Amino acid sequence: MSKNFVENIKGVHPPKTNLGMAKMQALAEAAEKLFTQSSFFEVSVSDICREAHTAVGTFYIYFETKTDIYRYLVEDYQRRIKRSLAESIAGCESRYERERAGIKSFVRFSVENPNVYHIVWGSLAVEKDLFVNYYMSFADSYARALSSDLHELLSEDVMTLAYMLMGIASFLGLRGMLETLNNEQIDKMVDETVMTILEKGLFKPSALPE
Repeated sequence: MSKNFVENIKGVHPPKTNLGMAKMQALAEAAEKLFTQSSFFEVSVSDICREAHTAVGTFYIYFETKTDIYRYLVEDYQRRIKRSLAESIAGCESRYERERAGIKSFVRFSVENPNVYHIVWGSLAVEKDLFVNYYMSFADSYARALSSDLHELLSEDVMTLAYMLMGIASFLGLRGMLETLNNEQIDKMVDETVMTILEKGLFKPSALPE
């Protein structure tokens, strides 16, 4: 975990030592476990500390409120997803290849981290801005990336394209998580269906209005 990352999160205080970082991470893991078992509003700070085997006072060294530890979880997922996507598209030479690699990467991340949906979508009830900022941040960075590849795209409306592609990845990730798809199944789904639709469109010519 990067100290700089923690410093930029509202209501979160970065640990000064490795031991402090370990304690903070234990609290975050305990909070995620409890938030996915019950609702945010049913879990108390005392519950989190009990699960993490630490004193309540320790919680407030790192987090100002229960909402702030939830914010930490949402922003940490965002950081991890962006890092995973960046690693997956490194070396790709076209937007086509970046989309294929990125979608596969997100689906695999979802299978490996099924709590991501509970935490991210649950943020809408915890604090609306957490949910809004999460998706707007992704959309902004996605749109900027698409802007660099306009010569490959049929539309210059990069923000709409960003949300469309995010929607595809998000719900394929949901399918991957619900069905626990393996790597071979993910590759087949993306290569044979998703990329074919992105290449050729959804409708057969005979189904289009005259």
